Amino acid sequence: MAANAIKKQSILFPNDNEAVAVFPSATTKAEDIVTALGVKPYKAIILVLGGAAGIDEKLIPRLTQLFGRGTARAAAQANAIIIDGGTQSGVMAMMGEGVAARGYKSMLVGVAPASKVTYPGNSATGVSLEPNHSHFVLVEGSDWGSETATIYKLINVLTIKGTEAANAERNLVNQDSENVTSKVPALAILAGGGPISRDEALRAVRHNLPLIVVEGSGGLADEISAAWKQREKLPDDPVMAEIIADGDIHVHLLSNPVKGIERLIIRELGVDKVLMQAWEIFADYDLNANLQQRRFNKLQLSILILGVVGTALAVIKQLYYPEKPAQPPISWWILYQVLIIVPILLTVLITAANRFKQGNKWLLLRAGAESIKREIYSYRTRAMDYKKEPEQLLSLRVEDITRRTMRTEVNLSGLVPYNKDKGFPPDMLAAGGEDDGFSYLTPDRYAEVRLGSQLNYFKKKSVQIERQLKVLYWLTFIIGGVGTYLAATNQQVWIALTTALVAAIGTYLGYRQSENTLTKYNQVATDLANVKTWWNALSAQEQALQRNIDSLVEHTEQVLQSELDGWVQQMQNALAELRKGHEPAPEREEGRERKSPAPPEHEPAKDQLGTAGEPAKGKANSAEKAGGGQQPTGNGGGKEAKQEV
Repeated sequence: MAANAIKKQSILFPNDNEAVAVFPSATTKAEDIVTALGVKPYKAIILVLGGAAGIDEKLIPRLTQLFGRGTARAAAQANAIIIDGGTQSGVMAMMGEGVAARGYKSMLVGVAPASKVTYPGNSATGVSLEPNHSHFVLVEGSDWGSETATIYKLINVLTIKGTEAANAERNLVNQDSENVTSKVPALAILAGGGPISRDEALRAVRHNLPLIVVEGSGGLADEISAAWKQREKLPDDPVMAEIIADGDIHVHLLSNPVKGIERLIIRELGVDKVLMQAWEIFADYDLNANLQQRRFNKLQLSILILGVVGTALAVIKQLYYPEKPAQPPISWWILYQVLIIVPILLTVLITAANRFKQGNKWLLLRAGAESIKREIYSYRTRAMDYKKEPEQLLSLRVEDITRRTMRTEVNLSGLVPYNKDKGFPPDMLAAGGEDDGFSYLTPDRYAEVRLGSQLNYFKKKSVQIERQLKVLYWLTFIIGGVGTYLAATNQQVWIALTTALVAAIGTYLGYRQSENTLTKYNQVATDLANVKTWWNALSAQEQALQRNIDSLVEHTEQVLQSELDGWVQQMQNALAELRKGHEPAPEREEGRERKSPAPPEHEPAKDQLGTAGEPAKGKANSAEKAGGGQQPTGNGGGKEAKQEV
C-alpha cells in the first residue's frame, strides 16, 4: 500500500494539543508509515517500555521525575524521537507529561492497537490515548501486544531514515561529501512491566538495542535487574536467559539522582562527550597524518622524477648538442637552462624534505591516531581496564597520548581541523560503514566490526601490495634488459638513463618498504585469523565469560599494536636511510670519520626488538622511538585509516 493510501487523521485533545494519527493495515510497510507520519529531522531514538497499570503509588513521584526530568530532558538534548505505547496510563502517561513540561521539544510517537483505545472524535470504548503525544500509529489487532512487531519495524526504518536525512542535509552543504551508512543510535528504557513488556524487552535485545533497566520500579524491571546481578549463572527461563546473556543491560537505581539516567541515556545514544572528544582528536590526527603522507610522497616522487629527467636531458645534450654551433637554436638554449635549473630544484626539494620532516610527522600522527583508536574500541567493549570508571580512564589515556604526541616534531605543524560534514566519526575503510563509532560493542559485534574488518583489510592490502611489487619488479627487469641491449649495440651513453630509472625504482621501493609491509600484513592476517578461530571455537557459555571477552579484545589489539610498532620502526629506519642518501657526498664522508660504528640514530639494537618487530618487554615501543622517546605509550588500533607508505 502506498503512503498516500494510509488513513490519516488529526486528533485535537482537550489540552489543545493536536496530534497526527495514522491507521496502517496489516500489509502496510513500515517505510510508508514513517512517510505518512512526516517526522522532523532527528538524531536518535528512545523506546519506552514498561507498566501501563499496577504501578505502586509510592513509586509514582520518583518515576514521574525520572521520565520528566531525566528521560525527557535527555531526549531533547539528543534530538531524539520517543516511542511508547501511547495510552494515558503508567509510564506512557508520565512520558507524555515529561515531554509537555519540556515544551514539546521531542517528537513522541504512541503505537497501540486501534481497537483497544479511544480518543476525541472516536466513540469506541477503550483506554484513552495520552494527550501530549505528537503522533500515533494505531495498528490493526484485537489484543495488547499486537502492536509490538510494528514498533520494532518502525525502529528499523527510523534508524536508517535518520541517516539518509542527515546525509541529504550534509550534501546540501558539501556536494562532495560521502554518505555515511551507519545507523541512528537507539535504546530502550524499561520501568516496571509485565508479560507484554517481557516480549518487548526480548525484541530490544535481539535488535541490539541497549536496555536501561530501572531497578526499584517493580515488575519485569526488577526481575531483569536481579538476574543481571547473578549473570554468571543464567536463569532457567529461556527468555530471561537470552535477555541476560545477549543484552547490553544498564541498571539504574530508581533511588539514584535523576541526573544519572539522563547522563546514561546521553552516553548510550552516542552523545558521550568523552568518547566524542576522543573521536574528534582521532579525526584530527588521522586527517593530518594523511595530509603529511601525501605531501611526503609528492616530495619524494618529485625528487626521483627530477633526478631521472636530469639524467635524460644530460644524455640528450651529450648525444645531440652540436660541437661547434655557429648559432645554437633556441631549443638548445632552453635545454641548457633546464640542465642548470634541475640540480637547483633538486637541492631545494631535498633541503625542504630534510627541514619539514613530513615523513616523521606522518608516522607520529598515525601512531597517535591508532593509539587513540585502540583505546576507543577497548572502551566501547568495556573490556580489560575499562570495566570500572571507563569515562575517566579513556579521558586519562587520550590525554596522555595527545600530550606525548605534541611533545614531538608534530608540535612544529598546525593541525588542520577535521570537517564533520564529511561524516563523523571518519569513514574507516575497513569497517565498511557497519559501525556507528559510538554504540556499545558486544563481543560478537567487536569480532565483526573490529577483528573481522581488520582481517579483511590486511588480506585485501596484501593482494594489492603484491600486485604493485610485481609490476615494479617486472619494470626493473625490463629496464635492465634494455640497458644490456644498449651496451651490446654500442649505445652505452643511454645506460646512464636506464641505471637512473632502476635506481629510482629501487629508492621508491626502499622508502615504501613494500616487501617488509607485505610480509607484516600476511603475518598479521594469519594472527587475526587465529584469534577469530579461537573465539568461534568457544562454546556459548565460554564466550559469555568476561575473561574470554577480555582475551578476545586484548589479543586482537596486541596483534594490531605489534604490527603498528613494527611498521613505524621499519619506516623510521627507511626514512633515516633516505635522509642519509640525500646528504651531499663530502658531508657523508665527514660523518663517517666522525661517527663510531654504532647503529644509526633510528636503528634499534638487536636486543630492543623481539620477533616480527614486536618491542621487547621493558623497552620503548617503536612509535615512541620515532619521536625521540616522545611518542604516546598507549597502544594503537588497526589500519582502517592507515595508509601504508
